[in-house]
Amino acid sequence: MEGNFLNLAEGELDQHVYRIMRHEYVIGLFADRQNVLSQVHNWKDKFENFPLRLGGILNEERFEFGFRDNFVGQCWTRENLSEAMWGIYANDPHVRFVRIRSTPRKLLTALAAAHPAMPQDTCFIGKVQYKRTAQLLAYVHNRGELNLSPRRFAEGLLLKRHAFQHESEVRLLYFGDAKDYDANGLYRYAVDPHEMITQIMADPNRDRANWLADKAVLQQATGFTGEIKRSKIYDPPEWDAPSFSD
Repeated sequence: MEGNFLNLAEGELDQHVYRIMRHEYVIGLFADRQNVLSQVHNWKDKFENFPLRLGGILNEERFEFGFRDNFVGQCWTRENLSEAMWGIYANDPHVRFVRIRSTPRKLLTALAAAHPAMPQDTCFIGKVQYKRTAQLLAYVHNRGELNLSPRRFAEGLLLKRHAFQHESEVRLLYFGDAKDYDANGLYRYAVDPHEMITQIMADPNRDRANWLADKAVLQQATGFTGEIKRSKIYDPPEWDAPSFSD
């Protein structure tokens, strides 16, 4: 499966990656023991999946990729101290969010274990590369060569515009069959969340005074025995007052 790690060096396979989700979705992950991937057209950036969306021209005949909706994925980030990420994904102070932590190796291992038949052609994880428009166009045209490999399609889903580089994204990708996805374009597969997840962190908007009670509820709901923390990114500094002399 080493060839299914895309744009990731060997030393990056066990580095932490993070995903911010609504509180109830994380509870569901542990309760149902299922991870949920989403069809690419559900993602916010409408440039996603542009190589498959465009199709092409072969021998002067226009064609479309009939399997263009078969990819589903899940977005993670390498950023662990970014206020921007909390601001993007946990932007409502009245809604509770949770950040989970894993590694590329753990995520791909879990996905491949659920799809043992042909994981080399269906299961991928990779680091997003941020390119300028001219570079994206060059990728699409590929010097006039038509490459129909699953790896090539997965690589196309790891290209984004420079405007998004602050996300430092890593994507878990599965090349399945659109008929297996629900009406919302979601695909669920079995995982062991206790093996896949290495830390839970609650959002920084939670009441500090109630955190110990919140933490106990979160631990009980998930059964997670690992580290459970609360983000302190919005906390005021706990500094001693400076001393001065005249």
